[in-house]
Amino acid sequence: MRYSYCPQCAEPLQKVLLEGRERLMCRGCGFVHYENPVPAVGVVVMNDSGVLLVKRKYAPRQGLWSLPAGFMEIDETPAQTAVREAREETGLEVRVGPLLGVYAGDDDPRVRVVLIVYRAEIVGGSLMAGDDAEEARFFPVDGRLPEMAFASHCHVLHEVTKQLRDGSSR
Repeated sequence: MRYSYCPQCAEPLQKVLLEGRERLMCRGCGFVHYENPVPAVGVVVMNDSGVLLVKRKYAPRQGLWSLPAGFMEIDETPAQTAVREAREETGLEVRVGPLLGVYAGDDDPRVRVVLIVYRAEIVGGSLMAGDDAEEARFFPVDGRLPEMAFASHCHVLHEVTKQLRDGSSR
């Protein structure tokens, strides 16, 4: 979100060079508008059929596929977000496993994202699209994957595929 006026005192914000970057600052009260990335969390869930993906029901990138993922809420840990997003989007209950990695997501038109991705295993529930997913299903990792919504998700799947080929499982 880009401000035009200070959220603290309502004075107009001005562009200033601060800490080596151009930032919006209030000359009245000193408020600085830092545009920081937003944390999102995703899961890689696999079974004998492959990797679980969801088809996006809403913009951005409606109709394209992604890992089960979403934005972290203020009262959640990353692991809690992973469990919630998996349940909301796929109907599956998962147990969060090891951290796969942290990725920069700069192709979401809404906001720059820091994507935290875990491996997860299914511990219950029934596979069905829910929440903001139009479809949820497993795709073979050694086959052609569908068109993906976000480059960071492609990067994760590339790393997972490489690990499987190399016989390693982080």
